Amino acid sequence: MKKDKGLLEITNHIYIIRNQKVMLDRDLAELYGVELRVLNQAVKRNIERFPEDFMFQLDSSELSNLWSQNVIMGDLTTRKYITRNPPYVFTEAGSFALSFTLRSQKAIEMGQFIIRAFTHLRRFILKNENLMMELKNNDHLSKTFSNFEKRIEHDLLILYKNTSKFEKRFMFLEDEINKLKKGK
Repeated sequence: MKKDKGLLEITNHIYIIRNQKVMLDRDLAELYGVELRVLNQAVKRNIERFPEDFMFQLDSSELSNLWSQNVIMGDLTTRKYITRNPPYVFTEAGSFALSFTLRSQKAIEMGQFIIRAFTHLRRFILKNENLMMELKNNDHLSKTFSNFEKRIEHDLLILYKNTSKFEKRFMFLEDEINKLKKGK
């Protein structure tokens, strides 16, 4: 698996549920090269390795949300099965613990690769978060500049109005001076 392509493929299988980045059990089973039932059996045999912050089961609303996003697809039979047996989701730590639970070389290598994908996603989010903050700051600067422009425009308008009054007055005074000069 090419590193960049593989990371992108894995990050496409990372979802945010309960404000945590998680992967579905079926996606992990596919990545680790085992059947879903084998993965679930390994988890049940080693349940002490999977506290709630490592793994949890989806509730019906979370399941419906994934169906509506076409994350979980299947025919009616599959949906009935999944409704009775909701999938487990694994956090970053749970995904890594799973690689040691499955005990194969491929599982260990894939576990490391999955951790890299989670790290890649975290960096991407942080990078974009900083970008969003910069845009927000630029927006603030833009508004400040816009307000400054409006003030300058207003001041120039007042100056222009006053200038024309000044010019009229100056012309009047100039005419008076010319009349006085001619009268001499």
